[in-house]
Amino acid sequence: MALRPISGETLADAAYRRISEAMLTGGLEPGARLVMDTLAAQLEISRTPVRDALHRLEREGLIEPAGRRGFVVRRLGPAEIHHLYEIRMAVEVFAAGRVAELGSEAVSHVADAIRKAEVMGLSEPAEAFAANRLVHRAVVEATGNPLLVDLFDGIWTRATALQVYSGYFQRELVHRPIRELHQPMLEALAAGPERAVEVMRHHIQEGLEATLE
Repeated sequence: MALRPISGETLADAAYRRISEAMLTGGLEPGARLVMDTLAAQLEISRTPVRDALHRLEREGLIEPAGRRGFVVRRLGPAEIHHLYEIRMAVEVFAAGRVAELGSEAVSHVADAIRKAEVMGLSEPAEAFAANRLVHRAVVEATGNPLLVDLFDGIWTRATALQVYSGYFQRELVHRPIRELHQPMLEALAAGPERAVEVMRHHIQEGLEATLE
C-alpha cells in the first residue's frame, strides 16, 4: 500500500502514527512485511525516523524482526487483547463511578464530548477511533485526576490499541452513531455510581467480545 508523505511534524512520531494508522485501517494487515527503504520512500523521509518508528512498534509488540527483510506485522493473540481490555476496565470503570459521584458538572463534560464526537467524520476506522476516544477520554477527564488521564492516554495512544480495536471499529463504529453507542453510558453517569460502574463495565465488555469475534 502507499503511505501519505509527511510534512510539518516530528518525523519519527509522524512515521509511527502513519504506520499505526495503516494498521488500523487494514492497509497493513497481520503478516504484512515492513521494509525500511520502502517505507522511507513512501513517506518521503530518511531511513532514520522510519527506523525509530519501527523500533517503537517492535517494543510495543506490534511487529517482529523478519531477518534482512525488515519486520512483519504481528497478529495479536486473545491473551494480549484481554490484557488491554483489563487495563481499560480498571481505569474507565473507576472513572465512571467517580464521575457519577461528582455529579452534574462532570456528567455535562461527557455530554459535551458526545456532541462534539457526533459531528466528527465516521466514514473511516481512524475517524471512528478518534471520535470514540474523545468520548471515553472525557469520562476520565471529568474525574479531575490528571494521573488517571495519563493512564488512559498510555493505553489509547499505543499502536497496540489501534490494532486491537481495528476490527471492532470497521464492523461497529463506522455503522452506528456515536450517540447510540454512548447514550446509555451518559444516562448511567447521571443515575449514580453503582449504575455508572455497571454500564461502563458492560460497555467495555461488549467491545472485548466484538473484538474477539
